[in-house]
Amino acid sequence: MTGAPLFHELTARQRIAALADPGSFTELLPPPERLTSPYLAQLGIPVSFDDGIVIGHARIKGKKVYLAAQVGQFVGGAVGEIHGAKLTGLFKAAARDEVPCVLIIESGGVRLHEGSSGEIAIAETMRAIFECRALKVPTIAVIATDIGAYGGIGILSTCCDFRVMTEHGRLGISGPIVIEKWMGKKAYDSANRALVWKTSGGKTKYLLGDADALVHDTADAVRDGISKLLGKSRAVSLTAVKARQKELAKRLKKFGAATDPDAVWKGMGVRNIEAASLASGPEFAALAKRGK
Repeated sequence: MTGAPLFHELTARQRIAALADPGSFTELLPPPERLTSPYLAQLGIPVSFDDGIVIGHARIKGKKVYLAAQVGQFVGGAVGEIHGAKLTGLFKAAARDEVPCVLIIESGGVRLHEGSSGEIAIAETMRAIFECRALKVPTIAVIATDIGAYGGIGILSTCCDFRVMTEHGRLGISGPIVIEKWMGKKAYDSANRALVWKTSGGKTKYLLGDADALVHDTADAVRDGISKLLGKSRAVSLTAVKARQKELAKRLKKFGAATDPDAVWKGMGVRNIEAASLASGPEFAALAKRGK
């Protein structure tokens, strides 16, 4: 639709509405339930009646899915006890009903205000994801904003079967500011947007195989990317884990000493760095494929 906002500009509920078949979304534990963080109020921090995550079930292109979207505008989408419990419960419901589960991520990680409660919530959600995967129930993470998927949520996203990203998405363990704090500005300048995106952005993650699809920053493109994966799953086995470890060891050997992200792009077969930098997600994927 001409003039429609880009996917990264939408709110959590707008993203769900844009992805789900019209009228098919039913929210679980909505704001009237008043499930709020028991810790933030004690610290004098405003609460949110959905605790920063919207969950429910819907249909995407006629296929039933469980669906969650994190609210980046509320404490950066960080995971606390209630937020995490809602997320864990959703994946458990997906496993129980053998229905695919889609998580639209927008989170810097665990909510530090809640201490270990957030960490425990992440661990419980990971277990629920692997319960889904053991049953071959597809689990899909969507990463499409500059808040991205960092910390515990970054790890959690890689536990899912698949990751759909846009060029606006970012994925990593530590965020740019954290890296700069510990390594110094000379090692990593968090204000250098080109550096940040070439380090943890969707294009680089697609090149490295951490993202399974790189799509345009529109709801229709994200929706199409999700729908192509709803009937697929990846086995969880010792053999698969060992194979992945070998891939990561090769990556570390090849790029571990690199100080310029362009070296990674060149090493992965991108011949024209300037053109690739300006290309949209799918155009970049095509350039990268041709360059291999």
